[in-house]
Amino acid sequence: MSLSPINPNDRLNITHALYAGATGSGKSVATRKMKLIKATDQVVFWDLYGQYKGGEFLGRTVRTYSTLKGFLMAVHAGRKTKQGFKIAFTPNNPPKDKSSIRKLFLEACAIVWGMGNGFHPKTLHFIAEEINRVTVSSGDEDSIYGELLEAGRKFNIMVHSVSQRLAPIPNTVISMSGYKWIGCQNLVSDVERVAKELQVKAADIMALNKLEYYFKGEGFGNVRKGKFRF
Repeated sequence: MSLSPINPNDRLNITHALYAGATGSGKSVATRKMKLIKATDQVVFWDLYGQYKGGEFLGRTVRTYSTLKGFLMAVHAGRKTKQGFKIAFTPNNPPKDKSSIRKLFLEACAIVWGMGNGFHPKTLHFIAEEINRVTVSSGDEDSIYGELLEAGRKFNIMVHSVSQRLAPIPNTVISMSGYKWIGCQNLVSDVERVAKELQVKAADIMALNKLEYYFKGEGFGNVRKGKFRF
């Protein structure tokens, strides 16, 4: 089934988001708490390891599908409505090698791309977990994932890329994500890559503790420090 988005709309003001931090930094919490996504939104997930399976997101049940066909049919049905939904793709027995995982990820991205509609009443939010496991270059992301980042805006798609690492992920992800949530880091190379982008001293990023973060909004100089409290 060949899928293509419809109704390009250059009037849409959509900015993608990047959440990056070491294990336990709070990056998945950030997808819920930074208020870029509402409970009533339409949200789909690339969830390789099933962290949303049987769970909730913003108080709404996440419906999980283990096949691309099931995922496609569910998202397609949801996009025909004005109702919010939370739908995840988590394959049974996911592949172990990176090339096979990437292939599966790009197939899921193609489904999301095909659900784009520049005049749909609801933005389609795409949360892609652990993108460091599915990208192969720190340069340009020359794939359907890259196309989502570069052109998804005009088709009413907002990409939320979540990664444990910063150094190995593509420049396309960093440059096209106007919102950046940066939690505590473990490697100097990751710190160095983002410090200049945030206009924050590398030492300040290195000093972040778990659940502390820097958040950059659109434009320059729009950076604030925060901490999640429960």
